[in-house]
Amino acid sequence: MTDLLRDTLNEHADGIEPPPLDLDGIVAAGNRQISRRRALTVLGGAVATAAVAVGGAAVIRPREHRPQPARPAPYVERRAVTFALGNTIHYGSDVIPVPSKHINAFVQTDAGFVFLDEGNNIHLADHAGVRATGKGAWTLTADHRGSLVAWIEGFNDHFESVVYDVSANRELVRTPVGNAIPAGASLVRGPSIVAIDGNTAYFGTLEGLYRWDISANKGELLADVSPVAVRTVTAGQLVYQQPLEQPLTGHTLKVGPMLTSGVRTTFSGEQAFLSPDAKYLVTQPEDAQPGIQPIWSDLQFFGVTAAIGGELPRRAYRAFRFGQWLDNTTFTAAGVQQGSRTQTVDLLTINAQTGAHTVVAPEFSTYTFSKTAPRTPPFALPTGAPIYDLG
Repeated sequence: MTDLLRDTLNEHADGIEPPPLDLDGIVAAGNRQISRRRALTVLGGAVATAAVAVGGAAVIRPREHRPQPARPAPYVERRAVTFALGNTIHYGSDVIPVPSKHINAFVQTDAGFVFLDEGNNIHLADHAGVRATGKGAWTLTADHRGSLVAWIEGFNDHFESVVYDVSANRELVRTPVGNAIPAGASLVRGPSIVAIDGNTAYFGTLEGLYRWDISANKGELLADVSPVAVRTVTAGQLVYQQPLEQPLTGHTLKVGPMLTSGVRTTFSGEQAFLSPDAKYLVTQPEDAQPGIQPIWSDLQFFGVTAAIGGELPRRAYRAFRFGQWLDNTTFTAAGVQQGSRTQTVDLLTINAQTGAHTVVAPEFSTYTFSKTAPRTPPFALPTGAPIYDLG
C-alpha cells in the first residue's frame, strides 16, 4: 500500500461518525431472549413430567434440587369458635361466606368444610372458594381428623353409601350394598353413615351394619341390626343401643369394641359423640326441644374409661347442643341462656374431666326456630346433622 493510498483511507475513516447506540432495541432483544429461555424452561418441565408419567424411565433432573417443606392441611386445627350462622361459616376469626341462603348442617375436614344448603345440596368450602358437588343428602359424617366426608344418596329403588376425599376432590367409595328398597316397603328408618374411623367406614344399611375398608373398597356385614342401632364409632369403640333389635332410636347405650360386648349400661341418650380417644361420651336427644322428658332428653357427658369430676353449668343455661371435640377432654356446646327472653345462645368450651367451662362466643345467635318445617334455628354446629325442633 502506497503512502498516498494509506493517507486517503485514513482521511475517509476519520470523517465517518459511529452509528447511534440503539438502547431500546438492545433492551427489547434482551427481553425476547429472556422470554424465550423461560418458555423453553416451562416446556422442558412439561416434557420431563410427560416422560415420567408415560414411560417411567426418562427422568430429567433440575440442576439445583431444592426440597419444598411439607404444607400442612389448612384446616387441621379444631378451633373453639366454629359455627355456621345464616350463610357464613365462622372458623376462629375467619369468616367464610357462601352463596346460599342458609347452612342446614356442616362438618370440618382437614382440607375444608363441607355443608348442606337450605335445599340439602352438598357444597365444599375452603380458601379457594365454594364449589357445588351436584349431590344431595340429609346429613354428613366426618372423622375428627383427615379429609374424608361421607353421606347417603337416595334413588327410586335404592340408596348409595358414599365416601368422598375433600383433599383429592373425588369419591373413594360409592356402593348400593345393603340398601336395596323392597317393593312396597314403608321404611321405619332410612340408612345412615354411622361413622368414619380412620380408614374404616361404618354403614348403617337396610340389611344391617357394614364395616367398610375405604382403601380396598370392600366391606363386611357385622350384624343384622337397624340402620340406627349403632350411633358412632371412634378409636375402634362402638356406641350401640340396647336392645339392638329395637327398630327405632333407643336411649339406653353401651360402648365396646363389638356389639356382643361392652362396658356396663350406664349411658343414656340418642345422639352420641365419643372423644377422640374414646374415654368420654357426650349424648343428646335428636329433638332440639323435647319438652318435659326424662334426663336423657338433655345433653349429658360421661366417663367411659376415665373419671369425670364436674357437671354442666345448668344454673346459667337451660339447654345445650353439642358442637365438636377439640381434643381428648374438651368439647364445645351451644348453651341457651337461662331466663333469656330472646333465647340468646352462647358458645362454650367444656372440660369433660372437670366440668370447667369458658364462654368463647357470647350471644352468637338465638335458639329460635323457623315457623315452617323443617324447623331449624339460625345456626348450625359442626356435627353434620341439622338441629331440628321435631315437635
